[in-house]
Amino acid sequence: MAQRALAQQLLCPDGGPSSSYHLALAHVKLLQGQYSSAKASLQESLNDSFQNPDAWALYGHLKYLTKDYNQAQKCYERTLDFVTDASDTHPVYLRLGSIYLQSREYEKAKTTYLRACRSTPSCLTWLGLGIACYRLGELTEAEDALSEANTLNNRNPKVWGYLALVCLQTGRKLEAEQSYKYALKFSFPDEPLLQEIRELQCRVGFGNPSFP
Repeated sequence: MAQRALAQQLLCPDGGPSSSYHLALAHVKLLQGQYSSAKASLQESLNDSFQNPDAWALYGHLKYLTKDYNQAQKCYERTLDFVTDASDTHPVYLRLGSIYLQSREYEKAKTTYLRACRSTPSCLTWLGLGIACYRLGELTEAEDALSEANTLNNRNPKVWGYLALVCLQTGRKLEAEQSYKYALKFSFPDEPLLQEIRELQCRVGFGNPSFP
């Protein structure tokens, strides 16, 4: 369906292989998992319109999906540097923030997620901000952000996991245990984070209902 529409655009007198055509084709190819074709179309689009934030955002997604995180970061940063916003900045913020978290650039992650919370707030933007603040040792700010995330989606196990860490760090035994229970209830998928919680539970001596 999308390819037929693109073909019709290509045949239109005012259409032709414009930058927008190549960008739309790249988007279709990316959704289909045809990354080489998507890259070729994106390069054509950028040749015609180098200052297009949507093209750079899509290029960032291509690099992110192919696990070239260094190049994805550069594309996303370029996208956000433009005066004009990309059509959809939400995934740009989320993925750039996650790259910063992975590389332990927590201040940059905090700034990125804070911008996201201001422009396109969601459970995941608040969660990202909460994680960045927690890693920076800003426990009050972390709890505030995680509480916002929890308000938007109270079934996210990672939110509950980080709330458990905050409660463990601040000596709130009952809340730490309850948060941990909810993290497990909602099928906690993050094994390294779960291990971090259990190690902190052992260190402080509370927060796990299995403790005597």
